[in-house]
Amino acid sequence: MRSQASQPFETNRRATGRRIRAARSEERDAIIGRRAAALRPFLGRGGEECRTVLRRLLRAERRAAGSGLGYDAARHAALARLLAELDAPLRPAAVARNEKGRHTG
Repeated sequence: MRSQASQPFETNRRATGRRIRAARSEERDAIIGRRAAALRPFLGRGGEECRTVLRRLLRAERRAAGSGLGYDAARHAALARLLAELDAPLRPAAVARNEKGRHTG
């Protein structure tokens, strides 16, 4: 009687689909915060100018994410965080008022 072919040991089998894709030695929020702080000086001063630059950079990151070439997840998250900071609603203390001190709109 012939014996059946034995299955290779787990350690001898190629590790397909089980590769380590990334490793972090720091917390995600710290990495993103540092990346956002590093990008701030390059975005411009004006509000609309800054939004335009951020949107352009985010489009480039999304294209890179789709192709997988040159994609940096931390940079993408930092750009998204900076855009969210710009688009955040005004605080109640900073509400626009007219010359008589009344709310506008």
